[in-house]
Amino acid sequence: MGGERPDDAGAPADPQRLIAARLREVAAATSPLFEALTPERVSEWENGDIGRIAAGADLVRLPISSHRQRSGPAVVALKRTLRRLLHPLPETQSSVNAANARVATFLLGQLAAQARAIEQLESELAELRAQRQP
Repeated sequence: MGGERPDDAGAPADPQRLIAARLREVAAATSPLFEALTPERVSEWENGDIGRIAAGADLVRLPISSHRQRSGPAVVALKRTLRRLLHPLPETQSSVNAANARVATFLLGQLAAQARAIEQLESELAELRAQRQP
């Protein structure tokens, strides 16, 4: 009784039959289960978040500047000295940032390819369903 539906004879239904019936219901649904990934959305990600990761990846070559007029040169010199003291850290972080940008770009490409494959499979499935119905 705990969530089981009785079949026609009044006995509890077989769980495998319930699962199979539910899968058939989902497969017969006319609405798509997957929303396609548009090229515009891929471009938005490439130019947005992934672009920011790639653009800010190299911490070693970031320009050092100061908006202060009088103390600006001293602040810039202090920042350059601090960068030299931290020598291995910015280079290490830059390589991690570059790797993250490469991985994100690769995964986005894979996601787009899978979205195209799913879209194609859904259209083929719709054609097969249309052929099966009288």
